[in-house]
Amino acid sequence: MSLTPTLADLAIAAASNVDVLAQTTEVSTGGLRAWIQDNVILVILLGIACVVLVGGFRGNLSRVFTVGGLSLIGMAYLGIASSENAAAGIGNWILSLFGVYV
Repeated sequence: MSLTPTLADLAIAAASNVDVLAQTTEVSTGGLRAWIQDNVILVILLGIACVVLVGGFRGNLSRVFTVGGLSLIGMAYLGIASSENAAAGIGNWILSLFGVYV
């Protein structure tokens, strides 16, 4: 018995019964966003806290303020990126500083 006719029969039979779409559900990044908020942010905050504490114990205050300030900027950026409405709210706030209300 040859393998080629069997594979050809399977390919022809399977092609008529298979859906064209591989995935019928909607693809979104909600699950990834929730996983990052639940897991990664806590680990980042713990790492920042360790660096700041070690720098404080050694008396290196310039490093503590540098790491702390840059960490706050990074966490603010992560907070804006992970929220759906934060960017629009910050944009409206900046425009309101110039007297433009949307």
